[in-house]
Amino acid sequence: MIVVGAGPAGSTAARYAARRGLKVLLLDKRKEIGVPVQCGEYVAENNEVRAIFPTVTDVDDLMEVPHRVKQIDTPLIRIWSPKGRVYDVPFHGYTVRRDKMDQGIAEQAVREGAALLKETPVLRVRGNEVFTPRGTFEGEVIVGADGPRSTVAQSVGLPWPTSAPAMSTTADGSFSNVTDMFFGNLAPGGYAWIIPKGSCANVGLGTWEHFHGNLRQLFDKFLTARDIRPGKATGGYVPVLGPVERTVKDRAILVGDAAGMVMATNGGGINVCMIAGRIAGMTAADHLLGGVPLDAYEQRWRAVLEGPLDQGVQIKKLADRFFGSDRLLEAAMVLLGQRRMGRAIRCQRLFRPGVAEAL
Repeated sequence: MIVVGAGPAGSTAARYAARRGLKVLLLDKRKEIGVPVQCGEYVAENNEVRAIFPTVTDVDDLMEVPHRVKQIDTPLIRIWSPKGRVYDVPFHGYTVRRDKMDQGIAEQAVREGAALLKETPVLRVRGNEVFTPRGTFEGEVIVGADGPRSTVAQSVGLPWPTSAPAMSTTADGSFSNVTDMFFGNLAPGGYAWIIPKGSCANVGLGTWEHFHGNLRQLFDKFLTARDIRPGKATGGYVPVLGPVERTVKDRAILVGDAAGMVMATNGGGINVCMIAGRIAGMTAADHLLGGVPLDAYEQRWRAVLEGPLDQGVQIKKLADRFFGSDRLLEAAMVLLGQRRMGRAIRCQRLFRPGVAEAL
Protein backbone atom coordinates (compact mmCIF):
# COMPACT_ATOMS: atom_id res chain seq x y z
CA MET A 1 0.00 0.00 0.00
CA ILE A 2 1.26 3.48 -0.86
CA VAL A 3 0.05 6.59 0.97
CA VAL A 4 0.66 9.93 -0.74
CA GLY A 5 0.87 12.75 1.78
CA ALA A 6 2.06 12.55 5.40
CA GLY A 7 -0.46 14.96 6.91
CA PRO A 8 -2.81 13.75 9.65
CA ALA A 9 -5.07 11.88 7.20
CA GLY A 10 -2.30 10.07 5.33
CA SER A 11 -0.16 9.24 8.34
CA THR A 12 -3.19 7.97 10.23
CA ALA A 13 -4.11 5.72 7.30
CA ALA A 14 -0.52 4.44 7.19
CA ARG A 15 -0.48 3.88 10.93
CA TYR A 16 -3.57 1.69 11.07
CA ALA A 17 -2.79 -0.22 7.88
CA ALA A 18 0.71 -1.01 9.15
CA ARG A 19 -0.74 -2.06 12.51
CA ARG A 20 -2.74 -4.68 10.63
CA GLY A 21 0.43 -6.01 9.04
CA LEU A 22 0.38 -4.37 5.62
CA LYS A 23 3.60 -3.27 3.93
CA VAL A 24 3.08 0.50 3.77
CA LEU A 25 5.11 3.21 2.03
CA LEU A 26 4.31 6.77 3.13
CA LEU A 27 5.45 9.46 0.68
CA ASP A 28 5.66 13.20 1.32
CA LYS A 29 7.01 16.00 -0.85
CA ARG A 30 8.29 18.10 2.04
CA LYS A 31 11.77 18.07 3.54
CA GLU A 32 10.28 18.43 7.01
CA ILE A 33 6.87 16.93 7.77
CA GLY A 34 4.30 19.57 8.73
CA VAL A 35 6.36 22.53 7.51
CA PRO A 36 5.23 25.12 6.59
CA VAL A 37 2.14 25.15 8.80
CA GLN A 38 -1.02 25.86 6.78
CA CYS A 39 -3.74 25.43 9.37
CA GLY A 40 -5.60 27.09 12.23
CA GLU A 41 -4.07 24.46 14.58
CA TYR A 42 -7.38 23.93 16.38
CA VAL A 43 -8.62 20.49 17.45
CA ALA A 44 -12.01 19.60 18.93
CA GLU A 45 -11.86 17.89 22.32
CA ASN A 46 -12.65 14.16 22.28
CA ASN A 47 -16.06 14.53 23.93
CA GLU A 48 -17.08 17.07 21.28
CA VAL A 49 -15.99 14.57 18.61
CA ARG A 50 -18.08 11.84 20.22
CA ALA A 51 -21.11 14.14 20.34
CA ILE A 52 -20.81 15.17 16.67
CA PHE A 53 -19.89 11.71 15.36
CA PRO A 54 -21.52 9.32 17.86
CA THR A 55 -20.52 6.09 16.12
CA VAL A 56 -16.78 6.83 16.29
CA THR A 57 -14.97 4.55 18.73
CA ASP A 58 -11.50 4.51 20.33
CA VAL A 59 -11.15 8.28 20.05
CA ASP A 60 -8.46 8.38 22.74
CA ASP A 61 -6.18 6.07 20.76
CA LEU A 62 -6.86 7.94 17.53
CA MET A 63 -6.14 11.39 19.00
CA GLU A 64 -3.16 10.44 21.19
CA VAL A 65 -0.62 12.63 19.39
CA PRO A 66 -2.77 15.80 19.16
CA HIS A 67 -3.37 15.54 22.92
CA ARG A 68 0.33 15.03 23.52
CA VAL A 69 1.28 18.23 21.66
CA LYS A 70 -1.59 20.27 23.10
CA GLN A 71 -0.74 23.89 23.84
CA ILE A 72 -3.79 25.31 25.61
CA ASP A 73 -7.44 24.42 26.15
CA THR A 74 -10.00 26.80 24.67
CA PRO A 75 -13.48 26.25 26.16
CA LEU A 76 -15.32 28.96 24.24
CA ILE A 77 -15.78 30.10 20.65
CA ARG A 78 -16.60 33.81 20.50
CA ILE A 79 -18.42 34.75 17.29
CA TRP A 80 -18.30 38.38 16.17
CA SER A 81 -20.96 39.86 13.88
CA PRO A 82 -20.16 42.57 11.29
CA LYS A 83 -21.26 45.27 13.77
CA GLY A 84 -19.27 43.79 16.64
CA ARG A 85 -22.10 41.97 18.39
CA VAL A 86 -20.66 39.03 20.33
CA TYR A 87 -22.05 35.51 20.70
CA ASP A 88 -20.26 33.21 23.17
CA VAL A 89 -20.65 29.56 22.20
CA PRO A 90 -19.37 26.92 24.64
CA PHE A 91 -17.25 24.48 22.63
CA HIS A 92 -14.33 22.55 24.04
CA GLY A 93 -11.24 22.45 21.91
CA TYR A 94 -7.51 22.93 22.17
CA THR A 95 -4.64 24.22 20.11
CA VAL A 96 -1.59 22.34 18.92
CA ARG A 97 1.75 22.85 17.26
CA ARG A 98 0.65 21.53 13.88
CA ASP A 99 4.16 20.73 12.71
CA LYS A 100 4.85 18.69 15.85
CA MET A 101 1.46 17.00 15.53
CA ASP A 102 2.04 15.94 11.92
CA GLN A 103 5.52 14.71 12.77
CA GLY A 104 4.19 12.75 15.75
CA ILE A 105 1.51 10.95 13.74
CA ALA A 106 4.04 10.09 11.01
CA GLU A 107 6.34 8.71 13.71
CA GLN A 108 3.45 6.58 14.99
CA ALA A 109 3.04 5.13 11.51
CA VAL A 110 6.76 4.34 11.31
CA ARG A 111 6.70 2.67 14.73
CA GLU A 112 3.84 0.49 13.52
CA GLY A 113 5.99 -0.59 10.57
CA ALA A 114 5.38 1.92 7.76
CA ALA A 115 8.31 3.23 5.71
CA LEU A 116 8.48 7.04 5.35
CA LEU A 117 10.14 8.68 2.37
CA LYS A 118 10.35 12.49 2.46
CA GLU A 119 11.24 14.91 -0.34
CA THR A 120 9.39 12.64 -2.74
CA PRO A 121 6.70 14.48 -4.72
CA VAL A 122 4.31 12.31 -6.68
CA LEU A 123 4.18 13.21 -10.36
CA ARG A 124 1.33 10.93 -11.44
CA VAL A 125 -0.38 7.63 -10.73
CA ARG A 126 -1.16 4.96 -13.30
CA GLY A 127 -2.72 1.68 -12.29
CA ASN A 128 -0.66 0.38 -9.37
CA GLU A 129 2.33 2.58 -10.24
CA VAL A 130 3.24 5.81 -8.44
CA PHE A 131 5.76 7.91 -10.36
CA THR A 132 8.19 10.15 -8.47
CA PRO A 133 11.56 11.81 -9.21
CA ARG A 134 13.07 9.07 -7.04
CA GLY A 135 11.66 6.27 -9.13
CA THR A 136 8.43 4.36 -9.60
CA PHE A 137 6.77 2.51 -6.73
CA GLU A 138 4.02 -0.09 -6.91
CA GLY A 139 1.12 -0.52 -4.52
CA GLU A 140 -2.02 -2.64 -4.55
CA VAL A 141 -3.88 0.23 -2.84
CA ILE A 142 -2.97 3.91 -3.29
CA VAL A 143 -4.24 6.39 -0.73
CA GLY A 144 -4.47 10.00 -1.92
CA ALA A 145 -3.97 12.23 1.12
CA ASP A 146 -2.26 14.97 -0.85
CA GLY A 147 -4.57 17.92 -0.31
CA PRO A 148 -7.38 19.63 -2.22
CA ARG A 149 -5.32 19.78 -5.43
CA SER A 150 -4.60 16.06 -5.21
CA THR A 151 -2.30 14.55 -7.83
CA VAL A 152 -3.71 11.12 -7.02
CA ALA A 153 -7.27 12.29 -7.67
CA GLN A 154 -6.34 14.03 -10.90
CA SER A 155 -4.38 11.00 -12.15
CA VAL A 156 -7.20 8.49 -11.66
CA GLY A 157 -10.07 10.76 -12.71
CA LEU A 158 -11.59 11.53 -9.31
CA PRO A 159 -12.87 15.08 -8.68
CA TRP A 160 -11.20 17.81 -6.68
CA PRO A 161 -13.26 19.33 -3.84
CA THR A 162 -14.54 22.89 -4.12
CA SER A 163 -12.08 24.97 -2.14
CA ALA A 164 -11.33 28.57 -1.21
CA PRO A 165 -8.18 30.52 -0.34
CA ALA A 166 -7.00 31.15 3.22
CA MET A 167 -3.97 32.68 4.93
CA SER A 168 -2.63 32.34 8.45
CA THR A 169 0.30 33.32 10.62
CA THR A 170 1.58 32.97 14.16
CA ALA A 171 1.51 36.21 16.12
CA ASP A 172 3.30 36.72 19.45
CA GLY A 173 1.49 38.50 22.24
CA SER A 174 -0.89 38.12 25.14
CA PHE A 175 -4.16 36.40 24.24
CA SER A 176 -7.08 34.97 26.21
CA ASN A 177 -8.11 31.32 26.02
CA VAL A 178 -11.11 32.16 23.82
CA THR A 179 -11.20 31.27 20.13
CA ASP A 180 -12.48 34.28 18.16
CA MET A 181 -14.25 34.08 14.80
CA PHE A 182 -15.04 37.31 12.91
CA PHE A 183 -17.69 37.44 10.18
CA GLY A 184 -18.59 40.03 7.57
CA ASN A 185 -17.05 41.65 4.52
CA LEU A 186 -13.68 41.68 6.25
CA ALA A 187 -13.62 38.03 5.06
CA PRO A 188 -16.19 37.67 2.26
CA GLY A 189 -18.07 34.39 2.51
CA GLY A 190 -15.76 33.09 5.21
CA TYR A 191 -14.35 34.41 8.45
CA ALA A 192 -11.20 35.63 10.16
CA TRP A 193 -9.90 33.99 13.31
CA ILE A 194 -7.69 34.44 16.33
CA ILE A 195 -6.95 31.08 17.94
CA PRO A 196 -4.92 31.34 21.18
CA LYS A 197 -1.84 29.20 21.78
CA GLY A 198 -0.54 30.60 25.05
CA SER A 199 2.14 33.21 24.44
CA CYS A 200 1.08 33.47 20.80
CA ALA A 201 -1.95 32.90 18.57
CA ASN A 202 -2.76 31.48 15.18
CA VAL A 203 -4.33 34.35 13.22
CA GLY A 204 -5.89 33.80 9.84
CA LEU A 205 -8.54 34.65 7.29
CA GLY A 206 -10.42 32.57 4.75
CA THR A 207 -13.01 33.48 2.14
CA TRP A 208 -15.52 31.70 -0.05
CA GLU A 209 -14.92 29.86 -3.29
CA HIS A 210 -16.16 32.84 -5.38
CA PHE A 211 -13.49 35.22 -4.07
CA HIS A 212 -11.25 36.76 -6.74
CA GLY A 213 -9.82 39.75 -4.86
CA ASN A 214 -6.56 40.40 -3.05
CA LEU A 215 -6.51 38.03 -0.08
CA ARG A 216 -3.27 39.43 1.31
CA GLN A 217 -4.80 42.91 1.36
CA LEU A 218 -7.78 41.68 3.39
CA PHE A 219 -5.47 39.77 5.71
CA ASP A 220 -3.20 42.74 6.36
CA LYS A 221 -6.21 45.00 6.97
CA PHE A 222 -7.56 42.57 9.57
CA LEU A 223 -4.18 42.41 11.34
CA THR A 224 -3.76 46.18 11.34
CA ALA A 225 -7.26 46.78 12.73
CA ARG A 226 -6.42 44.58 15.73
CA ASP A 227 -2.86 45.80 16.17
CA ILE A 228 -1.48 42.32 15.58
CA ARG A 229 2.12 41.95 14.49
CA PRO A 230 2.33 38.79 12.44
CA GLY A 231 5.11 36.36 11.72
CA LYS A 232 5.59 34.91 8.26
CA ALA A 233 2.22 34.16 6.65
CA THR A 234 1.40 31.03 4.68
CA GLY A 235 -1.49 30.46 2.31
CA GLY A 236 -3.35 27.62 0.72
CA TYR A 237 -6.74 26.27 -0.19
CA VAL A 238 -9.37 24.82 2.14
CA PRO A 239 -12.32 22.66 1.02
CA VAL A 240 -15.53 24.54 1.73
CA LEU A 241 -18.43 22.55 0.26
CA GLY A 242 -17.99 19.14 1.76
CA PRO A 243 -16.78 15.82 0.39
CA VAL A 244 -16.49 14.95 -3.28
CA GLU A 245 -19.08 12.64 -4.82
CA ARG A 246 -16.70 9.70 -5.18
CA THR A 247 -13.63 8.81 -3.15
CA VAL A 248 -12.80 5.38 -4.60
CA LYS A 249 -11.74 4.45 -8.12
CA ASP A 250 -9.86 1.33 -9.18
CA ARG A 251 -6.96 0.99 -6.69
CA ALA A 252 -7.14 4.56 -5.38
CA ILE A 253 -8.97 6.01 -2.39
CA LEU A 254 -9.03 9.66 -1.24
CA VAL A 255 -8.94 10.87 2.34
CA GLY A 256 -8.77 14.18 4.20
CA ASP A 257 -8.60 17.44 2.23
CA ALA A 258 -8.13 15.45 -0.99
CA ALA A 259 -11.66 14.16 -0.45
CA GLY A 260 -13.07 17.47 0.86
CA MET A 261 -13.51 16.11 4.39
CA VAL A 262 -13.85 19.44 6.20
CA MET A 263 -16.69 20.75 8.36
CA ALA A 264 -18.12 23.48 6.14
CA THR A 265 -19.40 25.69 8.96
CA ASN A 266 -16.10 26.08 10.79
CA GLY A 267 -13.33 24.87 8.48
CA GLY A 268 -12.30 22.16 10.95
CA GLY A 269 -10.66 19.17 9.36
CA ILE A 270 -8.12 17.58 11.73
CA ASN A 271 -10.55 15.38 13.68
CA VAL A 272 -12.53 14.46 10.56
CA CYS A 273 -9.52 13.54 8.46
CA MET A 274 -8.02 11.39 11.20
CA ILE A 275 -11.30 9.49 11.61
CA ALA A 276 -11.42 8.94 7.86
CA GLY A 277 -7.71 8.08 7.77
CA ARG A 278 -8.23 5.26 10.23
CA ILE A 279 -11.16 3.97 8.16
CA ALA A 280 -8.99 4.14 5.03
CA GLY A 281 -6.13 2.20 6.61
CA MET A 282 -8.41 -0.44 8.11
CA THR A 283 -10.38 -0.87 4.89
CA ALA A 284 -7.20 -1.24 2.84
CA ALA A 285 -6.14 -4.00 5.24
CA ASP A 286 -9.55 -5.69 4.98
CA HIS A 287 -9.27 -5.51 1.19
CA LEU A 288 -5.75 -6.89 0.87
CA LEU A 289 -5.91 -9.41 3.71
CA GLY A 290 -9.54 -10.49 3.54
CA GLY A 291 -10.82 -9.74 0.05
CA VAL A 292 -13.29 -7.04 1.12
CA PRO A 293 -14.08 -4.81 -1.90
CA LEU A 294 -12.18 -1.52 -1.77
CA ASP A 295 -15.50 0.25 -2.38
CA ALA A 296 -16.33 -0.60 1.23
CA TYR A 297 -14.28 2.46 2.16
CA GLU A 298 -16.90 4.69 0.53
CA GLN A 299 -19.74 3.17 2.53
CA ARG A 300 -17.80 3.04 5.79
CA TRP A 301 -16.62 6.63 5.99
CA ARG A 302 -19.95 7.98 4.79
CA ALA A 303 -21.82 5.99 7.45
CA VAL A 304 -19.71 7.65 10.14
CA LEU A 305 -19.10 11.16 8.80
CA GLU A 306 -21.47 12.07 5.99
CA GLY A 307 -24.49 13.13 8.07
CA PRO A 308 -22.83 15.99 9.97
CA LEU A 309 -20.63 16.96 7.00
CA ASP A 310 -23.65 17.20 4.71
CA GLN A 311 -25.57 19.20 7.32
CA GLY A 312 -22.64 21.58 7.52
CA VAL A 313 -22.77 22.11 3.76
CA GLN A 314 -26.50 22.87 3.93
CA ILE A 315 -25.88 25.44 6.69
CA LYS A 316 -23.10 27.06 4.68
CA LYS A 317 -25.30 27.28 1.58
CA LEU A 318 -27.96 28.97 3.68
CA ALA A 319 -25.40 31.39 5.12
CA ASP A 320 -24.09 32.19 1.64
CA ARG A 321 -27.41 33.92 0.91
CA PHE A 322 -26.48 36.59 3.47
CA PHE A 323 -22.71 36.87 3.10
CA GLY A 324 -22.87 39.50 0.36
CA SER A 325 -24.24 42.15 2.71
CA ASP A 326 -23.10 42.97 6.24
CA ARG A 327 -26.58 44.31 6.98
CA LEU A 328 -28.28 41.06 5.97
CA LEU A 329 -25.65 38.98 7.72
CA GLU A 330 -26.11 40.97 10.92
CA ALA A 331 -29.86 40.35 10.81
CA ALA A 332 -29.37 36.65 10.10
CA MET A 333 -27.02 36.28 13.06
CA VAL A 334 -29.52 38.00 15.36
CA LEU A 335 -32.16 35.52 14.14
CA LEU A 336 -29.88 32.56 14.79
CA GLY A 337 -28.78 33.62 18.25
CA GLN A 338 -26.23 31.88 20.44
CA ARG A 339 -27.96 28.48 20.67
CA ARG A 340 -28.32 27.97 16.92
CA MET A 341 -24.79 29.21 16.33
CA GLY A 342 -23.63 26.46 18.64
CA ARG A 343 -25.56 23.98 16.52
CA ALA A 344 -24.03 25.45 13.37
CA ILE A 345 -20.51 25.04 14.76
CA ARG A 346 -21.34 21.38 15.42
CA CYS A 347 -22.93 20.91 11.96
CA GLN A 348 -26.36 20.18 13.46
CA ARG A 349 -29.75 21.10 12.00
CA LEU A 350 -30.70 24.70 12.78
CA PHE A 351 -34.43 24.73 12.04
CA ARG A 352 -37.25 22.26 11.71
CA PRO A 353 -37.64 20.91 8.15
CA GLY A 354 -38.98 23.50 5.70
CA VAL A 355 -37.99 26.60 7.66
CA ALA A 356 -34.56 27.00 6.08
CA GLU A 357 -36.01 26.77 2.57
CA ALA A 358 -38.43 29.59 3.39
CA LEU A 359 -35.66 31.99 4.43
